[in-house]
Amino acid sequence: MKNWTLQKKWTYSSAISIFLSFLIMSIILYFSIYNWMLISEKKTAQNTLNELVLFFESKGPIITIQDIKRNTTLLNQIVNQEQSVRLMNTDGIEVLRINDASNFPPFSKEFSTDFKRSIIDNQLSFHKVAEIQFGTFIGYVEISHSLDNFSRLMKYILSAMFIFAVISLVLSALIGYTLSSVLLKPLKELRNEMQHAKQSKFSKEVSFQYSKEDEIGELLVIYKQLMNEVSETIKRQDDFIYNISHELRTPVQVVEGHLSLLNRWGKNEKEVLADSLEISLNEIQKMKKLIEEMLKLARSENAKNEVATNIVDVLTTIKKEFVSLNPIVSIDISAVETAVVAVPHTALEQIFRNLIENAIKYNDKTPYIQITATKKQQSIAITLEDNGIGIPPEHLPKVFDRFYTVETSRTKSRGGSGLGLSIVRMLVAEYEGIVEIDSIEGKGTIFQLEFPFVSIFQ
Repeated sequence: MKNWTLQKKWTYSSAISIFLSFLIMSIILYFSIYNWMLISEKKTAQNTLNELVLFFESKGPIITIQDIKRNTTLLNQIVNQEQSVRLMNTDGIEVLRINDASNFPPFSKEFSTDFKRSIIDNQLSFHKVAEIQFGTFIGYVEISHSLDNFSRLMKYILSAMFIFAVISLVLSALIGYTLSSVLLKPLKELRNEMQHAKQSKFSKEVSFQYSKEDEIGELLVIYKQLMNEVSETIKRQDDFIYNISHELRTPVQVVEGHLSLLNRWGKNEKEVLADSLEISLNEIQKMKKLIEEMLKLARSENAKNEVATNIVDVLTTIKKEFVSLNPIVSIDISAVETAVVAVPHTALEQIFRNLIENAIKYNDKTPYIQITATKKQQSIAITLEDNGIGIPPEHLPKVFDRFYTVETSRTKSRGGSGLGLSIVRMLVAEYEGIVEIDSIEGKGTIFQLEFPFVSIFQ
């Protein structure tokens, strides 16, 4: 059954379920009819026996054959019901028999209050004995009620039910197959749509239409959303591969060129050797930095940790590092000591480090960076303002995109990879924050970050 189609499963399951339901109802109905008719047969036999006893006792003390023949109503009843009656004395010797349609079992003086069912000469019948007395005669009257008609009728009913069960099985299979064909048609079309999408590498738009608001309609909506996400992911992946290959091609070519230069004739030229080694090492450092930023970006897309980090501690550590490397840099921090956000220390450090690096890197003046952290009603607002060269307004909406650079020439000259701000946005979004940018070309840039409140003021 694992390899069966949904239509086949539906057809078989509906056929079997309907057949079993009909079979159970037929069994219940059969036994209900069986018991009801059996009780009816007993009542008929009991009525005949009661009338016989009443007849013999009312006609006593002397009864003749002519008296019995004159009671045509009773005789017709016995004959029509395929009953047999015998009259016996106290010794069990048969004195009179009326009709011979049904056989009798061996006589027994042990009387039963109910009819006994027995098979005599392959004939099923009810029989019962009653005491009788009229005049000086004391004896017994016994009735044997044939159940042949009852057996034939029950066999006919059973055969009819079996035939109807087979018919119901066939009809339920046909109905199940028809319904499954109709109801599964949208699913088949959706499956074909998915196969076409797979063959076209998810480049084609979804053409399958289904307007009904049911489970299939919901599935189509989810599928369209998924297709949009897959298409967007593939596009981002293609862009990522193209951009990273482009970014790595230049330093690789530079290193390769200088190594070829050294290999040919620069081994003995100390000045050429020193320049080539320095340039190669610089290019390798650029590649290393680019790869590290890519790894950081990939790690930022993993599950976040539930931690709380003090903003002042992180900013103080970063300030010491940057000032020690470049003493002319001025970083002013304004935040209370209890400012805490639900962001891991390394992630928050990475966010501030990228923003500060950009502020220093894209600056034609003495770098000055002012960072403030304030409390809002339900969040922590962090502002980072610099006095750098700024960003043209038309570039602001795209600066957070991966590998996006405002101006290729100035980015290359300053060693930018186009991944820093993308990492910032990804990390901020990962921890349910928001980041906005405002910049004036020639005056500086302001980054505004906001994270959910985690009791920063206690």
